[in-house]
Amino acid sequence: MVVLAVTLGGCATRESVKNAQNAADSADRHAGTAQARADEAYGIGNNAMGVGNNALSVGNGAMTSAEMANQKADLNTTDVQRLKRKVAYLEWKVLPHHKKHRHHQTVAPLQPKTNNS
Repeated sequence: MVVLAVTLGGCATRESVKNAQNAADSADRHAGTAQARADEAYGIGNNAMGVGNNALSVGNGAMTSAEMANQKADLNTTDVQRLKRKVAYLEWKVLPHHKKHRHHQTVAPLQPKTNNS
């Protein structure tokens, strides 16, 4: 009986070792698959970061261009105002001037009041 129990106990242990080895092999395969997916995700993340950095660079370039355009617009506004003043001055110099004539109204002299008492 003791021999039978030891023999069965030894079989159970070998079976447990086989099951544990199979489980470890399966876990190793799953870990390899997970590692491959993590590496793929890391690559995709790096690509996305590259695209984001390119977009940031394009956005910064657009902002710089917009700021330069705004500065040019300000200069153009100043130039237009200066030219308008010059045109107004030249028109004033060239066009005839009409002087305003003042008309003096004569006021009738005051007459003394008569006393009708």
